[in-house]
Amino acid sequence: MINYTLKKNISREAVRYIIVGLANTAITAVVIFGLMHVGVGVYPSNATGYVAGIIFSFVMNAKFTFSTTLSPLRFIKFVSTCAFCYILNLIAMKVFFIVIPNAIYTAQVVGMVIYTTAGFILNKYWSMK
Repeated sequence: MINYTLKKNISREAVRYIIVGLANTAITAVVIFGLMHVGVGVYPSNATGYVAGIIFSFVMNAKFTFSTTLSPLRFIKFVSTCAFCYILNLIAMKVFFIVIPNAIYTAQVVGMVIYTTAGFILNKYWSMK
C-alpha cells in the first residue's frame, strides 16, 4: 500500500511538473517576443523572459507541484538546480554529438529530457524540501 501511495504521489507531481514546465515555456516566449515587438533588444528580451519564467516556475512548482512554502533559501536552491540541470543538458548533448554528430535536433531532445528529469528529481528531493 505504501509503494502504491508513493508511486501515485510521484506520478501526480511529475504530471504537475510537466504542466508547469509547459506554462513556463509559453510565458517565457510571450515575454521575450512581446518585449522584442515593442523594440527591446534581443538579449535584454531573452534575459527578462527567462527571469520571468524562472520566477513563475519557482512559485508554481513550490505551491502547485510540491505543495511547499516559498522561501529565499528554496529560491536559491531552485536557481542552483536550474543551472546544474542546464550543465547536464549541455554535457548530454556533447556526448550525444560524439556518438551521432549530425543529429542536432535529436540531441536537443535528449538534453531536454535529461534537464527535465534531473530537475524534477532535484527539486522534489532537495530544493523544495
